[in-house]
Amino acid sequence: MSTNELKRLAQKYFAGTASTEEKQMLHQWYDETNNGWVETVDTNTTETEQQLKQRIFRDLQKRMMLEKAEPKVISRSFNVKRLLWQAASVAAILIIGFFVIRPADHKEITAEKHIVSAPANKVISVVLPDGSKVWLNAGSVFKYPKTFSAKVREVELSEGRAFFDIKHMDDHPFVVKTKNLNVTVLGTSFDVRSYKREGTTKVSVVTGKVGITIPSQPAKPAIMLVAREEVIINPATKYLVKEPVRESVVNLWCKNVLVFDQENLANVFKAIEKKYNTKISVDNKDLLNERISITLGNQRLDTIMEILSFTKHFNYKMANDSTVVVK
Repeated sequence: MSTNELKRLAQKYFAGTASTEEKQMLHQWYDETNNGWVETVDTNTTETEQQLKQRIFRDLQKRMMLEKAEPKVISRSFNVKRLLWQAASVAAILIIGFFVIRPADHKEITAEKHIVSAPANKVISVVLPDGSKVWLNAGSVFKYPKTFSAKVREVELSEGRAFFDIKHMDDHPFVVKTKNLNVTVLGTSFDVRSYKREGTTKVSVVTGKVGITIPSQPAKPAIMLVAREEVIINPATKYLVKEPVRESVVNLWCKNVLVFDQENLANVFKAIEKKYNTKISVDNKDLLNERISITLGNQRLDTIMEILSFTKHFNYKMANDSTVVVK
């Protein structure tokens, strides 16, 4: 049976519109192809219809994965199977079902939309039509429709960083589109970081569960994240990095607090430039690779530079109101 035929049968099966004959075809395919790559099932256990659907869906995902090479995955605290199959709860399964059964609902945001650009040195918040709230980091660009469609709530983070606190709606998934990946949730709080200059996109989950899909690889299954997990994708190298994250630091930037955990000084200086609307010129380029863990509040710029210079042993001078020279 071809993959397209499998997809067609699966969509009808999960939507509840498959005929008895079509169900038998799908079950027969499952039995005939259970040759080691599908997960082991305890045949002594009585499965409900919903459990059977979930099991067959997981195996369909694996079948489709074999047809195209997977992106390389690095997992610092989790193995590859956990990265790809974190869909154990009902909420996660609902999200996955949305990807498989309702692909037609992923439409472009309509022309009638709001475009919000955060000022260069200020964090702002936006209340969406459904009552969900979004915080935008300085310089971020965010688009959302004046009215959400009846089936899916879709927004776009064109540039920058945003923290989302999304109202739960079982029948109306919430989708955040970025250049490199899409995030689908039913209701949760999470952070999305997508700066063109960095070349990567990061998603960090505070509460609930989210599903990550890559637009350039529509056949790939969703990567599921739960609370206190994050994923980073580099589209140039096709690498995915999944790792734990401290929940308490994910959205501190919303309060104008900069938190860095073993971050290189290049990114630290970029964050300071954005927050203080200044330019930091670094003569010693090797310094940019130095890493630091530090929390910076709402101190004056010269105070922050004094702290950093003392910690990382470099000299600096305030050339003028808008430029700092680091030596």
